Amino acid sequence: MIAKELLDWFPDGKILDQPGDKEGYLSLPLSNYQWLLLEEASLSEREKQLVALLTKQEQTISLNPWYSYLIEAKGQAPQNFKKLQLVYCHLSYFQQENLSSWLDMMRTLFPNFLTMIQVGSQDYIFVLQQDKYSSVRSILSDTLEAVEYDFGVRLSIMLGQVWAQNAQQNLADLIKAERELFKTWWCQGHQGVHTFSQLYLWSLGERQVDLRLIKDYLRQQILDQDQIQEIVLSLWENSAVLTKTAQQLYLHRNSLQYKIDKWAELTGLELKDLTDLTLCYQLILPDIL
Repeated sequence: MIAKELLDWFPDGKILDQPGDKEGYLSLPLSNYQWLLLEEASLSEREKQLVALLTKQEQTISLNPWYSYLIEAKGQAPQNFKKLQLVYCHLSYFQQENLSSWLDMMRTLFPNFLTMIQVGSQDYIFVLQQDKYSSVRSILSDTLEAVEYDFGVRLSIMLGQVWAQNAQQNLADLIKAERELFKTWWCQGHQGVHTFSQLYLWSLGERQVDLRLIKDYLRQQILDQDQIQEIVLSLWENSAVLTKTAQQLYLHRNSLQYKIDKWAELTGLELKDLTDLTLCYQLILPDIL
């Protein structure tokens, strides 16, 4: 649904960035991570019937307990986990008759799929349980073109960070910042599969998204892990060449590889990837200047 058209129908409505839960009000899901808040008392019976039809989707969305926990920051996690990763998908075009088949395919695409959350008429989040980390970058990159062709969709996808359940910050707040970054990116017409690191670095030039919460959290993770700050700096200086980095740090190459792998399991950031390495270097830059 388009916000401008709905405001023409309901001029007293308000556009929100999250579902409203005020008593006596109804919220309609829009197509861009927004909701229209309406005062029930101001609606005619005919309008109430129309709203009831339009909010049927929203009622279905809210039934998923992961929606309440991850998006609304309410209650406890429906099940125990150590780490989660969210894959954000926006459909800029889709054929309604193929939507169900596409969703089924996406559920089976990830070996560590946990649940799917719908956050708008064209927006879906696939939640992956990453207690035992498994990278899904190549899975999505290698299949995107075929998926779009087979199911008649046009996709914008971001692979989010790996977040721990015991994150120092509220998990829902970190995810909210991720969602805002993704929304800003696809609202400018971008498509394809990208990682959080790629969009984070893109956002530095755009200056449209406040990512300080995520930045502080990831920086603290770097500082808390044994030698990761030194490894990031040395990899940066040696163009991500492991042999040179190991020599500079007086580490056996296997020991260096082990630390890099453990960091990837913890955060999803792969330091041999230049984009992920650039993100980590940018985070520690204030500490080394």
